[in-house]
Amino acid sequence: MKKTFLLLAVMLMLGSSAFAIGGIDLSVGPKIGYQTAKLSYQKSDIKAGFANSFTLGLFGRVEFQGLYVQPEVLWFKSANMFDMNIDKSSDVLMGLEYPNGVQFTMTRNAMNIQVPVLVGYKYDVMDILAIRAQVGPTANFVIPGKTLVQKSVAMEGAELPAALEDAEFDTKGIAWGVQMGVGADILGFTLDINYNLGVSKIFGARIIEGLDTNWSNAIDLGNIDQTKQNMFMVTVGYKFL
Repeated sequence: MKKTFLLLAVMLMLGSSAFAIGGIDLSVGPKIGYQTAKLSYQKSDIKAGFANSFTLGLFGRVEFQGLYVQPEVLWFKSANMFDMNIDKSSDVLMGLEYPNGVQFTMTRNAMNIQVPVLVGYKYDVMDILAIRAQVGPTANFVIPGKTLVQKSVAMEGAELPAALEDAEFDTKGIAWGVQMGVGADILGFTLDINYNLGVSKIFGARIIEGLDTNWSNAIDLGNIDQTKQNMFMVTVGYKFL
């Protein structure tokens, strides 16, 4: 996997060695941004986006008569929090002092390397401004981090059951998706607002690992049905060429 990422980065950098070949324009540059579940123009929301899901990477672009292909390699952190509960009538709670059942949260932390390949069309509004529309597939390589398991409500002063403290998400190594969005080029700067539509789930069949069958069957996993990576991504870049 590391060799694949290195090869992609080298291919992007090679684009900086040429300015225009036979009407084909090549450009490459860095970009930064953030991911968010919903778009907002509020300063506080933008700050939170950078704090929670800062995105850093490289992009390249090959253009020909308004059409272009834009591969990217992006790195970002993600944290997905899920509220879950165990029914108080479950056999696993028999003999334990949890009269109201067990409610807890699990937070999935991960490092992500995303590789979208976008195809689009650019329209020159004026010499210093162009607008774009783009769509393409994306591969999201996931490096799981430590799963955090916490109580979400007071449980009669009791501690979280030991069986849950060692629980981990069954995370898939790669998730596929489709990106679509719009962008603008202003002088050498680029602005992209894309929506990532996940087409494969980010969890395996078990969803949660480290639990025996009784605990796994007792946990309500209803709110983990929508486990696809559906997010907006806002990035700003700079073209060296």
